[in-house]
Amino acid sequence: MKTAFRKLLTAGVMATALVAAPLALAKDEKPAATTMVTVYISAHGGTGLAKEANESHAKMEAQGWRFSNFTVHTENGDTEGAWITYVK
Repeated sequence: MKTAFRKLLTAGVMATALVAAPLALAKDEKPAATTMVTVYISAHGGTGLAKEANESHAKMEAQGWRFSNFTVHTENGDTEGAWITYVK
């Protein structure tokens, strides 16, 4: 019985240490400031959506933005455009 209690106590101490250590370290870190911007590209502009998305990527990269997300906008099964999110 004594051995079972020791094992349980050891497991509890280890679990507490595994949870508490990252939390203590996280308190010292400053959160990274992130700026996000979302651009809408219409599929009705006469040029291809892919071409405009590539042009948007090149323009945003030149300004220091990184690609984050791409969501296609559809209505009634038709592609209307896309939202592209960038972060800095």
